[in-house]
Amino acid sequence: MTRPVDDDSTAADSTDPHRATRDLLVAELDAKRFGHPGYLPWFYDDNPRGAAIQQHDDDPETGRRIAHYAVLPTTMRTPTSPQAFIFSSNVATDSSTRRSGLFRALAERMYADAAASGAPAMVGVGNDASTVVVVERFGWRRIGPMRAKVCVPSAPRGIVSHRVDEAFLASPVFAEITQGLDDVPVRAWAQSWDSAFLRWRLSRPDGGYVVHVSANALAVSVRTRGPLGIPFAVLLKVWPRPGATLPASGAPMAGAAMRSHSAPLCVYAGWNEHVHVRGVVVPHRFQPSPLNVVVKGFDPAFDADAFSLDTWELLDMDAY
Repeated sequence: MTRPVDDDSTAADSTDPHRATRDLLVAELDAKRFGHPGYLPWFYDDNPRGAAIQQHDDDPETGRRIAHYAVLPTTMRTPTSPQAFIFSSNVATDSSTRRSGLFRALAERMYADAAASGAPAMVGVGNDASTVVVVERFGWRRIGPMRAKVCVPSAPRGIVSHRVDEAFLASPVFAEITQGLDDVPVRAWAQSWDSAFLRWRLSRPDGGYVVHVSANALAVSVRTRGPLGIPFAVLLKVWPRPGATLPASGAPMAGAAMRSHSAPLCVYAGWNEHVHVRGVVVPHRFQPSPLNVVVKGFDPAFDADAFSLDTWELLDMDAY
């Protein structure tokens, strides 16, 4: 038997409430990201829309964390009003416990907790293998793939780029350029953004973000490395600015990202109802981990079959 726990405490290290979870996530998911001591406090505790909802299972003999599931409160917007929602995030089980039925019990507890928050549903992102599992065994619905493309850039004329640090996030400039992020109407669902939520999102430890701003658009990018260590820029998200002609073009922002990160290429994944990001789609078989967006409803009044997203980009999730 395992010992279920619904917070991130552990008697083994009361000075670091995330220690047990961090050890599991480092071992099973991403050592670089989760190994940073500031990552889980930022991601789980500092979200202005609410702390992470967590479920765990610990080994009763050793106290070692062997399963973990966390989701984050967020806000979606619709054509009529904002709506509380849940983003499904980190899921990990110790490799020694897989196929034991542990995750099913963990997931059912999490779904009950997420529903109790008042949100009608949760959205998540998974690779091909995990998408099959959650759709066929756990009642999720696949919305569609986040197709990756190599952007066709244009000259970044009139774009000012800001490297993100604490001073920039606290500056009047940041406050000014992030006004009206939700001004563009939506026809379906989209994640809601405001200055406070974006400030938190960009305060991720070791994020390495750059914000690009022009008269027509605001964008966020980051630098990473691809095959053979080739550096490339990643265009994480683009918002039309108030008064912009729609659809806005993502090409100048791709050019600004390449310039800021000294990268020969810029990639983008997802879709945006109000921004046209031109590019060459990377064939599915050449993507290292193709991503799919999925949704699961809790409220009987929520129609998962009718649910669609106007916009979903990499900054809407937690990969970067």
